[in-house]
Amino acid sequence: MSAAAPAPRPEAEGWMSRLGGGHQEVDRIMDELESIYNSQPTEWLAAEPIASMVCREGYEDEDEFEDAIGGSWEEFLKAMPHIELRKGERGNLEFKVLKPDPNSPPRELKLRVETRQDLWRVLFKAPEASIRFPSMEFEIGTDHKRRIDSLYNYITSAEWNLSSHIRGRTDLSSAHVAAIAETVDQLNQMLDCEEPFDIVVHDPTGACIFKPWTGVEIKELASAEQARPPAEPAVTTAADLTADEEAEAQAPRPPH
Repeated sequence: MSAAAPAPRPEAEGWMSRLGGGHQEVDRIMDELESIYNSQPTEWLAAEPIASMVCREGYEDEDEFEDAIGGSWEEFLKAMPHIELRKGERGNLEFKVLKPDPNSPPRELKLRVETRQDLWRVLFKAPEASIRFPSMEFEIGTDHKRRIDSLYNYITSAEWNLSSHIRGRTDLSSAHVAAIAETVDQLNQMLDCEEPFDIVVHDPTGACIFKPWTGVEIKELASAEQARPPAEPAVTTAADLTADEEAEAQAPRPPH
């Protein structure tokens, strides 16, 4: 069955237009935040003390920390699809981490990208989920852990990985190189958003979250089998990257 996406929570109206750090930086910060949250007995935690604790883990001062997350701590939390915010009794900012619902049905999420602004939506991608681009028969497959990033950065990471696969290689056929180069060009065209296109998220665990949800079509599936496993992409999406290359690949890039 199809359903309209739920209305965004009030704080979603102020979501960040982009994430300051690459997804590896976001993952590191969120791992620390979630570790602290899971160690506490209460559902809601004061945001400011947690910011201080995370800031001490690898940052010289608050300015460096805010540079890394692309804004204030409150703005960063607002951008996270699985974080809910509220004002406490004393007017201080509080947050809670939304846990995946084990009873959520498998589903398919579809977004029509009309403008470049849509590419700055944030997607909480569950490890089992994949992202498909029907217009070019290309897919970003499953991963070993959840990822939180803007749609723009998902696409730029895929483009960079594909380009890295053929850069300096002499052992690949000309047909293989041409196929990858064509895919890279198509991904770059998506970043320019000259024509609308669809993004489809196959979500077998029902754990993926867009922020904001506005305009996202949700199709519940009868079984996890209907949320098909990732098809083999036409070309390899990553190949033999060094740690430095991987870090560079995941770093956000300004719109061009």
